[in-house]
Amino acid sequence: MMKTEFSKNGAARVEAPERHAFVVTQDHKRTAAARFDQASDRLVKEKKQSLFRRPSVIVVAAALAVVGIGYGALAMFHSFTHETTDDAFIDVHFVSVAPKIAGRVAVVHVDDNQLVKKGDTLIEIDPRDFQVALAQAKANLAKDKATQIQAATTEKRAVNLFGRNVISNQDRDSSVAASQSSKAAVEADEAAVEQAKLNLSYTKITAPIDGYVTKEAVTTGDYVQVGQALMSLVPPRVWVIANFKETQLRNMGPGQPVNISVDAYPSLNLRGHVDSIQAGSGAAFTLLPPENATGNYVKVVQRVPVKIVLDEEQQVQRVLGPGMSVVPTVAVDHGSQAGFVIAIIAVVFAAGVIFGAALWIRREQS
Repeated sequence: MMKTEFSKNGAARVEAPERHAFVVTQDHKRTAAARFDQASDRLVKEKKQSLFRRPSVIVVAAALAVVGIGYGALAMFHSFTHETTDDAFIDVHFVSVAPKIAGRVAVVHVDDNQLVKKGDTLIEIDPRDFQVALAQAKANLAKDKATQIQAATTEKRAVNLFGRNVISNQDRDSSVAASQSSKAAVEADEAAVEQAKLNLSYTKITAPIDGYVTKEAVTTGDYVQVGQALMSLVPPRVWVIANFKETQLRNMGPGQPVNISVDAYPSLNLRGHVDSIQAGSGAAFTLLPPENATGNYVKVVQRVPVKIVLDEEQQVQRVLGPGMSVVPTVAVDHGSQAGFVIAIIAVVFAAGVIFGAALWIRREQS
């Protein structure tokens, strides 16, 4: 802005800039910059404060809360309707293979962990001694049969002579006794022949069941005794023995479905059912059962074995053996009351969360 000045003599007019206007203009710019900075700070502050006041954030938080309530309700329902324990193992009735005769091992036909079928030959014992015994028994049988024929003929002749009063009663009785004795000797020889045949058949030890060879403790050339454990056969059909606490048996019974996880194969889930519950705790059948009537009594929750049978034969059962750890989960019959109560509680909490979120959004928008 320019200011007009006149000279004292009135001859000329001089225009000069107004200094005060320049100062005012500078003050106005500084004020505008300060106001802009304050508005920016207020805008950032409002954004920070309104992050959890946005409707989208509130809706997401409410949805996550509802999902959490649902998950908690399902977990609680599962805990009420299922019983589980990690004190469980695979069990099986394995068969110990032992010879019925003593002798030297000639051939071993199987190896550890080999699958065999019922009737397969496992071990052969040297049969020569038993072949000789069989031949001797047959020879004795033939000899005694000849003696029996002769004694029978003598008996018949003696009876005929006694009827004509040619010989005495004593002679007749002696002939009859000799005939009966020879007959008994023949029967004994026949039994000896049968026993010799059995002993000869025992030289070939066969598998009594289908199973896998385990704990093989024999090799060619060993001299084995009667009843000596040579190996064990583990059948493919296995089951689970789960030692549940006695407080977990309130609603457990035969026929209830079971989901079984094997520690050796985390991705494998087997299905079975409760077969039976042992009549008594496991401690009651130990070698030294507890005597609660003596000393100071301390109450301890007992474990009761529960037999769980697999519903179907799995292909992987060939690698499942006795002693392997499993974790069974039994779906017990707890009734529908627990599920109904849990569902009502979950619905009430979810409705409260939704209603609270709606009120919050409405307050922020107003």
